Amino acid sequence: MLIVAIVLLAGAIAALFINFRYSTNPSEQPEIPEDTGATLSISRFAHTAMKNGKKEWTLHADTARLFSESQKAALSRLEAVFFMENGEQITMNADRGEVDMASKNLRAWDNVVVHSPEYTLKTETLNYTYDSRILVIDAPLEITGETMAFTADSARYEMDDKTAFFEGNIETWLDNTIDL
Repeated sequence: MLIVAIVLLAGAIAALFINFRYSTNPSEQPEIPEDTGATLSISRFAHTAMKNGKKEWTLHADTARLFSESQKAALSRLEAVFFMENGEQITMNADRGEVDMASKNLRAWDNVVVHSPEYTLKTETLNYTYDSRILVIDAPLEITGETMAFTADSARYEMDDKTAFFEGNIETWLDNTIDL
C-alpha cells in the first residue's frame, strides 16, 4: 500500500510538472525586436555630456537604438536638459531624435518643445551643436512668454552668449503693458 501511494504521488508530481512546463502560452513570450540594424537596443536610455568637469546636458529617452558603425543613437520620446552658466536649465522634449555619441551633437524632431524659465518654444526640428553650444531651428517656430508671442521661419540661439537670430516671416505680439 505504501508503494502504491509513493507511485501515485510521484505520478501526480510528474503530471503537474509536465502540465506547467507545456502550459506556457506562446503569447506570453517577449516580443522579438524589429530588425533595425542596431547593434544594441536600450529601454530607458540616459546619457550625460561633460566638458571640463561640468555637466553640459543630460539626455533621457524611452528607447534608444545604438549603431556602433556610425556611433549614433536613434531615440524615441526624449528629454534633454541643457545647463546654463547662471544655473538656469533649458529643457527640450521631442517625440524622436538622434545623438552622435562621438561629437555629442543632438538632433530632435516631431513635436519639439523647449522650455526656459521665461519662454516656451515649439517647432518640428531642432539641431544642437555641442562644441559651440548652438541651437539651430530650420523649421517654423513659435515662442511664447508671459507678455509676448513670436513666430519665425527659422532661428539660431547661441546659448553661451544668450543671443538669438531669427529669419523669415517674423511676427511678434507684445502685451501692451510692456514699457519700451
